[in-house]
Amino acid sequence: MSDYSELLNSLKAAAGSAANIARDLAGNAGEKARELAGGAGEKARAAAGIAKLKLDLAGKRDEREKAYAEIGRMYFESVDKRAVEDLYVRLFDQVMLANAAIERMETEMRELKSVFESEAEEADFGMVVSQAEENAEGESDIEVEITDETPAETSDADAADKTEE
Repeated sequence: MSDYSELLNSLKAAAGSAANIARDLAGNAGEKARELAGGAGEKARAAAGIAKLKLDLAGKRDEREKAYAEIGRMYFESVDKRAVEDLYVRLFDQVMLANAAIERMETEMRELKSVFESEAEEADFGMVVSQAEENAEGESDIEVEITDETPAETSDADAADKTEE
């Protein structure tokens, strides 16, 4: 019986140590998971921080470019164009050429838009042909006659034949 008790005690000890091993493994796995989750959270916060900084940085750079442009515009407007420093001559020429091109394009655009804004009569085909005949008067002996014909109405039998084809 003592062999049986010893065997039972040894099985209990083995089961206990297996349970302890399983508990230790679970504890280690939990710690590792917490470390990984903490690392992932930290990486996510870092990525969000980088994205925010990139947006802020782009905004500040845009703000700076606008300030540079305003400084340049103010200097351009305030300086005597007949006595520009050599350093700025090329840039002033570029600005003046661009301004002239812009003005020319805006004028052309206004002229093109006026076509849509005019309340002139719409030309119909007959009016166009009559105008062409007047312009060509004396050039040839050809006369053009314009007739409007409505298509002949088809009978029901003709319509049925056409749908079968």
